[in-house]
Amino acid sequence: MNSNRASLHWLLSLCLIFFLIAAGCRTSDNSPTLTLAVVSGVEGDALKEAAREYQQQTGAHIEVAEFPYANLFEKEMIDLNSATGAYDLIMMDDPWFPRFASHLSDLAPFYQKRNLTVDDDFVPASIALCRHPYETGALYALPYVGNSQLFFYRKDIFEKHNLREPATWDEVLTAAKTISERELTGASGGGRLYGYVMRAAQGNAVVADFMPIFWAFGAEMFDSEGKPAVNSAEGIAALRFMLELGKHAPPGYVSFNADEVSAHLLQGTAAMSINWPAWISAFGDESKSKAIGKMAITVMPGANRSGQAEIGNWLVAIPKSAKNAEAAFDFLVWATSAEQMKKSALRGNPPTRRSVFKDSELMAKFPSYPAQLRSLETSRPRPRTPAWNEIENVFGIFLSKANSGELSAEEAMNQANLEIAKILERNR
Repeated sequence: MNSNRASLHWLLSLCLIFFLIAAGCRTSDNSPTLTLAVVSGVEGDALKEAAREYQQQTGAHIEVAEFPYANLFEKEMIDLNSATGAYDLIMMDDPWFPRFASHLSDLAPFYQKRNLTVDDDFVPASIALCRHPYETGALYALPYVGNSQLFFYRKDIFEKHNLREPATWDEVLTAAKTISERELTGASGGGRLYGYVMRAAQGNAVVADFMPIFWAFGAEMFDSEGKPAVNSAEGIAALRFMLELGKHAPPGYVSFNADEVSAHLLQGTAAMSINWPAWISAFGDESKSKAIGKMAITVMPGANRSGQAEIGNWLVAIPKSAKNAEAAFDFLVWATSAEQMKKSALRGNPPTRRSVFKDSELMAKFPSYPAQLRSLETSRPRPRTPAWNEIENVFGIFLSKANSGELSAEEAMNQANLEIAKILERNR
């Protein structure tokens, strides 16, 4: 009996040792730890949820480093410049991409190793952002969130005054004048309704609202030789037009950012605006909106050219210094698949795939999807230069000064052009 017990004990111990060895091998061989840098907010939240699901399905470990927008840029820039390998995957706002591209992994070898190709379901305007040089170069990222600007307007107010959906910026100005003059006591007698509201705070805010007007008037940031050209006749005309729109905006609009613009739309004190998809859901929330069922969404108006929205996609890339690049690529392809992108869309993020925009369940939940897809397909990026952050800041200062009345449109554009030229010279 004692001999049998000893044999049984020895056998159980041996089984336990083999189990522990096998478990240890699985952990070390098949469960790499990936570090993912994400932005705080709905965009990053969706990717965090995807990471949790991926861990459950594959056993891979993913550590998430979450940062506010400005801090994310700083953290990623430090890591990329120093090549520390702190992150295996990074989320980035698409204007950062030209500055980051030289530090990112070319995805082509990963695709080739797996006999995969980039499918054509991605919206061309979105996948173009991920190539360096823009549109034609090697692929260094994949697009995850398909933001592009939209034009919001109060359909009930337009119907009331027999106004049609604005297809041109001249029609926007005419509608703004009409509404401002006729709605002095507001749509429901609760206060004045302004025809238009926009962002004119210095920096990104005013530039984002100005670029669709700038492009529609036929203006370009740079000429064919790459020299600044914002003070062209078309550029000055575009800014003069913006100032005319400002006459029909709420007082103080020169300091407005996204929150102030959206507050006026939600409270029913402004009838039109450029805005981003993230605000759409608020208009159906009774606790936030006094315009339930009254807001229409369409594509950007045109002028000398067809209207184009500013694109604002979130991309995901693998740094060259990533410690687990192969595993990072597998997660990247999985997270940007149509199935996972639909889940991201249900969490509040516009997709970058046509099939997801056309999904029947999503179209029923998000009636604005057809307009969002049209906007994204015809959108254009901010100038693809590593110096864009600096250029945008300077350009925004002079645009804001024009809106405040400190400078004329011509003075603002001339001074902006000189300062942009200096930035380019410093960054040469």
